[in-house]
Amino acid sequence: MRKLRILVPLLLLTLPSALCAQVGADSCVSPNSDSCVSPNTDSCSQSSILNSQFDYRVLKTLQDSRTPSSNTFWVTVSNTFVLSPAVPVSLGVGSWVASDSQTKQALFANASEAGAALLLNAGLTMGLKYLVGRPRPWVAYEGDLVCLQKVGSPSFPSGHTSFAFTAATSISLLYPRWYVIAPACLWASAVGFSRLYVGAHFPTDVLAGALIGTCSALLVHWLHNRYTWQNTPFAPPSDAVVLPLVLTF
Repeated sequence: MRKLRILVPLLLLTLPSALCAQVGADSCVSPNSDSCVSPNTDSCSQSSILNSQFDYRVLKTLQDSRTPSSNTFWVTVSNTFVLSPAVPVSLGVGSWVASDSQTKQALFANASEAGAALLLNAGLTMGLKYLVGRPRPWVAYEGDLVCLQKVGSPSFPSGHTSFAFTAATSISLLYPRWYVIAPACLWASAVGFSRLYVGAHFPTDVLAGALIGTCSALLVHWLHNRYTWQNTPFAPPSDAVVLPLVLTF
């Protein structure tokens, strides 16, 4: 819970930029101008609009650095977010094939925890998307920012990033070994960066997605330890189960 008390306020700090993104875009005669902030904004603070302009400049810099080969690479990385359910699925399969009841029970508990974290993240992410309704970068800066991978849902937060960080955090909490944590975190971070590179999200969308995904996994892990699985015998992680997950990432 201590980690959640730190991460949740950080998530809340990303909301003003998301809510004021359209104001920031509409207040600019030229997005490339250094004076691209209008003082005549009743609902948004000057700092929030400045943050939205920082979002724009990051995406513009990445867009200007694109090459055909790097485009293909980062689009592929972006698509790997679909591997997120591999965590609960792999643990569930491990539970099904396990020979002894203690390992079977522990793996099933872990699979349930990872699956519940993904479901919670899905609800939070999709709920915030349509509650905030932030326009995508190529819509907010039409004709200036180009997206390599267009989708129809609102921009804030990044769903690809939130799912990747939920899966990475869940498996890292369940099996806290360096050869699990390192590739999982590297993969989730790469997915987040890929969403910036392809122009699908603003930086604050990706930051919010990473925080939501991490918080979802932390909350479910805490709830399971406290209320659900506290009497479940813990089976030490078997490399036969963990290593396939690492190879998946």
